[in-house]
Amino acid sequence: PFKATFKHALHQRQKTEAVIVAIHCQEKLAGFGEILPRPYLTGETIGGVVETEAPRRLRRWLGRSFSRKQEVFDFLKSELEGAGRGLATFAGFELALLDLAGQKFGFPAGEIVGHPPGRELEPGVVIDFNIPTEELREYGLRLRLTGKRHVKVKVGRADDLRRLEIISATLGSETSLRLDANGAWSAQEAIETLAEMSRFKIQSIEQPVPASDLEGMRQVRQSVGLPVMADESLCTFEDGQRLIDSEAADIFNIRLGKCGGFSGAMRLVQLARENKLGCHLGSLVGETGILTSAAEDFGRRVEEFECLEGKGQNKVLLEADIVEPVHRNPESNQAHSGLGIQVLEERLKRFSVSESVHFKDEGIRA
Repeated sequence: PFKATFKHALHQRQKTEAVIVAIHCQEKLAGFGEILPRPYLTGETIGGVVETEAPRRLRRWLGRSFSRKQEVFDFLKSELEGAGRGLATFAGFELALLDLAGQKFGFPAGEIVGHPPGRELEPGVVIDFNIPTEELREYGLRLRLTGKRHVKVKVGRADDLRRLEIISATLGSETSLRLDANGAWSAQEAIETLAEMSRFKIQSIEQPVPASDLEGMRQVRQSVGLPVMADESLCTFEDGQRLIDSEAADIFNIRLGKCGGFSGAMRLVQLARENKLGCHLGSLVGETGILTSAAEDFGRRVEEFECLEGKGQNKVLLEADIVEPVHRNPESNQAHSGLGIQVLEERLKRFSVSESVHFKDEGIRA
């Protein structure tokens, strides 16, 4: 459950529903991953994951053995090729295997992307509709006092202009805003509304029209002059290629939970690089520390990202997280093995709504 409802133009959420994957090996180590299916993104559902997608992948993975980390990387690359749109499921299994293998062979999970870690990303804050218009000034002042520079504002309501006036005045002229319509507008509505918003300092507009309307996204790009960020319309590599071919986006919004973990996300980053598009790193609303820890590691290894949107926000939003990070000096480039997390079994049991499902093969358990 959430402590408060999270709202945008098309949806509101009061809880998160995830499938936690635990992969064990004969040395009694365990790696954890998180599957966070969203039907409007990859088409996956909790029921489909539990009944079909997860068992299918488990049967392919049980009994596998690896003698070094490169074998793990090569295996995951080959498995990604056949994942299709089941990218939330793949992400959960990839994270669990990298967490386990990292502990076994002594490497951080993010090494799979092939780049060394760098600086910690600053947090990006999302202002959703759960914050009433009359409370925006106070909220904005808190952001300003705490030095938050990366701010995204949900739009798609009748009082958008009033909300932007308050936020812009409170944060100051030096802060540029990302806007996110979550596909709430038609192309013409987006063009007309963004023209009215042009007096504000806007950095980009995310998903101005529904995910399937690539022609509408192209029209917005050409008419408004603002960089258009693709989110709901971007999950698979094929999605990215269609966006490029349609000239529908300037920026890819990468989220590990919808793009296929480290492997799928890096594949999209490379596609964006080759086509001179920008990249933004986000988290899914309500993800636990499993996915967030992976995103933080990923963000430290990809130079295109300015911030990690939602960093720290889900931990505040959730009634309680199910993991705690293993202590690490944030100034150090030395990372812990695997994902660097500790799953709290008591909390996992507390929030579980179904019995665990166990698959076993020759002493290996998942």
